[in-house]
Amino acid sequence: MSLVKRTIGVAASVAVAFATFVAPAQAAPANCDGDMKLIFQGGLTGSAAQTGIGEYNGFKLAVLQYNEKRGSGPKVEPGFIDTQADPAQTPPLALATVNDACVIGVVGGMYSGETRAALPIYLKGGLPVISPSATNETLPAVGGDVFHRVVANDGVQGPALAKLAGNQPNAKVFIVDDQTTYGKDLAKIVKAKLAKNKQVGSDSVATGTTNFTSVVAKVKKSGANTVFFGGYYPEASKFVKQLRDNAATKNVKFIAGDGVLDNEYIKLAKKNAEGTSMTAPYIPMERADKALTAIYKKEYGVAPAVYTLEAYNAAGFFLAAVKAGNDTRAEILTYINKNSYKGVGQTLKFDAKGEPATKVMNEFIVKNGKIEYVGAIK
Repeated sequence: MSLVKRTIGVAASVAVAFATFVAPAQAAPANCDGDMKLIFQGGLTGSAAQTGIGEYNGFKLAVLQYNEKRGSGPKVEPGFIDTQADPAQTPPLALATVNDACVIGVVGGMYSGETRAALPIYLKGGLPVISPSATNETLPAVGGDVFHRVVANDGVQGPALAKLAGNQPNAKVFIVDDQTTYGKDLAKIVKAKLAKNKQVGSDSVATGTTNFTSVVAKVKKSGANTVFFGGYYPEASKFVKQLRDNAATKNVKFIAGDGVLDNEYIKLAKKNAEGTSMTAPYIPMERADKALTAIYKKEYGVAPAVYTLEAYNAAGFFLAAVKAGNDTRAEILTYINKNSYKGVGQTLKFDAKGEPATKVMNEFIVKNGKIEYVGAIK
């Protein structure tokens, strides 16, 4: 029987209580009457589900492999809270997670906004967090010593994007953001790092925007040959299509950060995604470990997604703490703060702010309908 089939219903049972808003916890509950639980936080339904499912599968695979080999060690149940990557939906789910005495840690959140909404609650409950993919620079100030992330933040990604945009031939860059915690702050960094004489305009849109007509008109008027979009793939797919549909903007270079780096972007944008360049502080599982990739494909029937490996390694750090004999939130937090973990393709070690000691930033491009790795941006 596959690992996946053996866990059907586990995540659902863990999440049942999360529909009710509970009083804020002052500290971790005193007693756990069952197995320890490790929770994934992210969007498993909604517009961001493809990224969330890829991360959750990586997280779950790590936990299931641990349980397969644990011997007499404690069992860890993989669970989830489905925030739909929405900050507004996150607080009650985070509160219920903290108030579950068996929860020892959280792998997540997936996006910066939902992560920021949850961190004060996790901090109050002393619940350690390792995010596979939230990149906003301000998160350590919100999460205190419980917050950690696997990936380099937007203070690294923003300058890389500015370099990528500025290096386009005769670069004339128009900058657009989606007003989210992630997109707005990333665009702000790009503006600060990109030479002013290469910037020809900027604009903002609301999350969920489907009609980019006014933005396309501004891009046309500015004479831009490059557009940077700070946001996520649902909006990016519509934006790039409308740029391509306009004769004056159909040939602009479209550049975005890791919020757009997903196969769902290509599925939604179709041929319009071709030539899009993106950055991401992530390592494709296929490049890091072919054997693990084969296991993943066998279990889930699909290829690993963006940040699948990072979620796998984040879970692995928690499981290493459990394997070392730690079974309380405080003990596990101390272990994560003081130790390193040799994951697949990367060694995790966090500084005092929870930032990774080793930072990766890579460039990707959509070519022949597929996302291809280009190389590291230094």
